[in-house]
Amino acid sequence: MKKNLVVIVFLVLSLNIFAQKVSGGLFGGTTLSWLSTDSKMLDPQEIKFGYTYGAVLDLNLTDNFAFTLGVRLNNTGGSANYPNGLYKFEAEETVIPEQLPTNTKIKYNLNYLAIPVGIKGKTNEIGYLKYYLTAGATPMLRAKSKASFGIYENEIVNKEINLFNLGWNIGGGAEYSLVGNTRLMLEIVYMGGLLDFDKTEIFTEPAQINVIKPKTVINDVHLKLGILF
Repeated sequence: MKKNLVVIVFLVLSLNIFAQKVSGGLFGGTTLSWLSTDSKMLDPQEIKFGYTYGAVLDLNLTDNFAFTLGVRLNNTGGSANYPNGLYKFEAEETVIPEQLPTNTKIKYNLNYLAIPVGIKGKTNEIGYLKYYLTAGATPMLRAKSKASFGIYENEIVNKEINLFNLGWNIGGGAEYSLVGNTRLMLEIVYMGGLLDFDKTEIFTEPAQINVIKPKTVINDVHLKLGILF
């Protein structure tokens, strides 16, 4: 009986200590995303306005540092003009001509399941506020991907988009204390793309003979508002 009581007390204390070290919550927000490339054979153009929402979990290592882990749905994309046209751009539900003409412009509307991980450095509480900086990496898995070009609107193009993507991120924000452990969070983060997001081959000249696969990445800035517990 005494042994059982000791175990129960130990578990309660352990859970209490763990609860003090862990905090988390929910958030939603907006994104601005765009494409960039290492090739002169395509021309990134418009910024896409999107959205993001999800959950975050902080494991507090000390009073001022935490390991942070999140999961979020990220609606992102951008647009690009392809001066020499594209080769075999495939859609799931529509037959697309094997060669798309010169100056084809494609608008991408992409959804990813993102799992950002990183380190967060926090100030001590100043009034009701804590400020912080965060940096890390964001692995992403492709969900439904759509593209619009020419006469084609919102075509599902999962075959053209790589399943896995990866970005690095840096940002900062503030937490405003409400009651107890409940806090409001406002955060802005820049994410830079590291991996090629698509499989699209493009022509190197208007004659549409030779093709290349340039590296094209997605970058975004997202603003998040959330509540933490």
